[in-house]
Amino acid sequence: MTQDRDNKQVDVQKVCEHLGIGRYDLIELATFVARSENFDKPQEALVKLLTITDLDAYLETLKEKVIKEQFRG
Repeated sequence: MTQDRDNKQVDVQKVCEHLGIGRYDLIELATFVARSENFDKPQEALVKLLTITDLDAYLETLKEKVIKEQFRG
C-alpha cells in the first residue's frame, strides 16, 4: 500500500492512477465512500479505494447498501 507510515497519509496520485480517475473525481468519490461506510477519517476512504479492483461493482454494492439503510431508518 502506498502510505507514509509516519503520518498515515495516502498518496492521492497513486489512488487516482489505481482507479483511473482525476483528483476532483477522487474527492467526490472518497466523500461518498467515507459517508456511506461511516468512516471516522477521510484517509480511511482513500485506503479502501486503494484495495478496490472493480470500482463499478463496488459502487453498485455500496449504493444498494445506502438505499437499504435509508428504507430501514
